[in-house]
Amino acid sequence: MIGLAALEAAAGALVAVGFTRLCMSIDVNPVQRIGQVSGLAAMQLRFILVFIVIALVWWALSRSISRPVALRVACGSLAGLASGLVAGGVAVILRGTEWPLNGTSGDSGQLQQWVFDIQHGRSISDVYPPLFPRALTWWTEVFNPDHPGAGLKMFGMVLLAFSGPAVYLAWRLLLPPLWALGLGVVAVFPLVSPAKPYADIPLLVLIPLLAKFVETILRAARFSAKASLLSGAVFGAAFGLLFLWYSGWFVWSAPGVLALVIVMIARVAREGGRPALLRAATVMGASAVTFLLIAGSYAIRLISNSGEPDTYMYFDTNSDPAYFVMWQGDQPGAAANGLWPPPGELGGVGVFVLLLVVGIGVALWLGSSLPVVQVAAFCMLGAFLLRYWFASHMERDQLVQLYPRTSAELLYCSIVLCAMAGYLISQKFAGRGAVEPETPRHRLPISAPALRTSGAVLCALAFFAAMAGSSTVDRFMPSGDQNSHGAQGWTAQTTRLPNGHCPKFAPEGKCHEPKPLVR
Repeated sequence: MIGLAALEAAAGALVAVGFTRLCMSIDVNPVQRIGQVSGLAAMQLRFILVFIVIALVWWALSRSISRPVALRVACGSLAGLASGLVAGGVAVILRGTEWPLNGTSGDSGQLQQWVFDIQHGRSISDVYPPLFPRALTWWTEVFNPDHPGAGLKMFGMVLLAFSGPAVYLAWRLLLPPLWALGLGVVAVFPLVSPAKPYADIPLLVLIPLLAKFVETILRAARFSAKASLLSGAVFGAAFGLLFLWYSGWFVWSAPGVLALVIVMIARVAREGGRPALLRAATVMGASAVTFLLIAGSYAIRLISNSGEPDTYMYFDTNSDPAYFVMWQGDQPGAAANGLWPPPGELGGVGVFVLLLVVGIGVALWLGSSLPVVQVAAFCMLGAFLLRYWFASHMERDQLVQLYPRTSAELLYCSIVLCAMAGYLISQKFAGRGAVEPETPRHRLPISAPALRTSGAVLCALAFFAAMAGSSTVDRFMPSGDQNSHGAQGWTAQTTRLPNGHCPKFAPEGKCHEPKPLVR
């Protein structure tokens, strides 16, 4: 099983990097709209050709080796192709410039400053998670010496490319290949920002990892003491590294996770008695100790600075706090001049939200005892409580405390629950019923889906990935409208390079000086 999982990971990584590299050869002017359209079309052409190759390999492996192996390779490859499309799009957007999206402004500039600070032994923020700035520093020193902007550009594209395979593999801990691919592909596009992929990927991995952790707690009675300690240590290490990479999602998930842990402990004690409770406590204890060993010092700093005020109010803080399925950040573009949120047809609620409502209800109906459903539901409830708490006190305290960022977690948990609703319905039609955590480890159905079924699903997901990927990239194509997402690409294309020249496609050969960084 480990060998096949490695094969899935290798296929996804190879396709993701390869497709990104293919898109780097697209020769267009990304500042002109006609060049942007040609670039988008060139990406789609490459996408179709690569998908045809993936489909042919899947067909050949299905006929010559086995359908399960072929399906896993195809799903891993398509996960890489989906995220590689966005990474390749960023390569087109940034063609001719060494700067990342947003140049040296905003978070991009702050990260570049921290690279210089780390290189010269200066301290950085006590609150910001330390792992990504240090990883960026390492990348810069190895691949882009003395130019953290170029390092952030390339490192960001690599993270974008790997986001699809990473999310797919995380969901493979719980679901069969096609369902893990569907959930991963659908979630990546609305949630992973091309400008800040390092902040979004941990959320997409955290939810399935938490579900697997809860499942392990429920099954801990079957483990030996050594296996319980080892399992807990592995989860603790994974949680610790994610926390050091980006801790915000742990904060928003904390109320729901703590409530769920209490519920799980009561369930284990009721169903398994004292021996099962002891094993579950061993898993949780080992996990907590390992987490503290890895991330304890940063967690203490974060808690001690938790009262630091966030007063930054922007477009999303003026939106209805009950609306979370789309957000604009501080660059709303055309939405700033229209009605927001978009009006819905039924009591102000749109079709997409109604579909989420139905999916959530079905998931709770058919799978309320499943760890993945419980984790998504509890995290969603906890995030809502924190969101409404901070929003309800915003006028009185004149503080935001980052509450609009809960939108991403709320949307992700809603998508997870809808996907689980579809999965559970399919299992009922197949006559298998819901999969309980106490049953043997469930990764694949008894037999792989028929070739026609697998092919149809792969084609549908590829079509969605092509459309969603093109739309995502198009929103970030360089635009002189400083109130749109395209402003980040425009800034990268109009900021003077370290060698003193303007980027190749700077309009009329004119550019502005970069924000000065302390070396």
